[in-house]
Amino acid sequence: MKIPQRVVITGAASGIGAATVRHYAREGVEVIGLDINGDALRAAVGAARSGGDRVFGYACDVADLASVEEVAARIKAEHGPVDILVNNAGVGVGGDFLETTHEDWIWLRSINYDGVAHGCRAFGPDMVARGSGHVVNVASGAGYIPTRRMASYCASKAAVIMFSRCLRADWASHGVGVSVICPGVIKTPILEHTRLRGAIGSEKELMAKGFKLGHPPDAVAKAIARAARHNIALVPVGVESRLAYHALRALPASVGNLLARI
Repeated sequence: MKIPQRVVITGAASGIGAATVRHYAREGVEVIGLDINGDALRAAVGAARSGGDRVFGYACDVADLASVEEVAARIKAEHGPVDILVNNAGVGVGGDFLETTHEDWIWLRSINYDGVAHGCRAFGPDMVARGSGHVVNVASGAGYIPTRRMASYCASKAAVIMFSRCLRADWASHGVGVSVICPGVIKTPILEHTRLRGAIGSEKELMAKGFKLGHPPDAVAKAIARAARHNIALVPVGVESRLAYHALRALPASVGNLLARI
């Protein structure tokens, strides 16, 4: 697509979202970050303004459709039409499925999957009416890698992948692109927003060390911008995510069974 004038990013207070805010700010684009954590969002917006002064933040709960619709209306009135929407907000739940609770499931789904749909429902109509725009949904390599003790999380990300592919087909004739990004292990504070149940809880320190060795969030931010610029359907980020994606396409049953035992 053409150079965007205005980008909205959810989950903008930290990690991939904050990196994407900084990326677009450096390009001189007007960037609007959304996050439920107002204090952290203000800090992220302040830091990004060193790269560009057209950076704004709005408190928003993506799990609440009314909250997202209200913010979308404010942004349209106070800033103008949105060219790119990045649905990035996400949380985690780990543990054997029966060790997690139904409330864990609803909490995870309401942010990871419903939050993406809410963003598309709130900002999509204006894009479709204009006949232009792009949506980038951040899923995960976990969306196509079957992983022990991660059923809820993997399912939520798989849902985002398929939702994105279907929405891409729906909106193509309206001139609106849709991409989905599937990062591997990224150096973000997602464990701070993850509920660990059962035996996996004792592995939190080890998991934290693994995330510290992950890919930088800037790598995902660059992939997001590239996907929007070139209207790429799906972008795995990180060697582990790319290898798993291509291996599962070639030998889905064999590789899937192997990954499930790791």
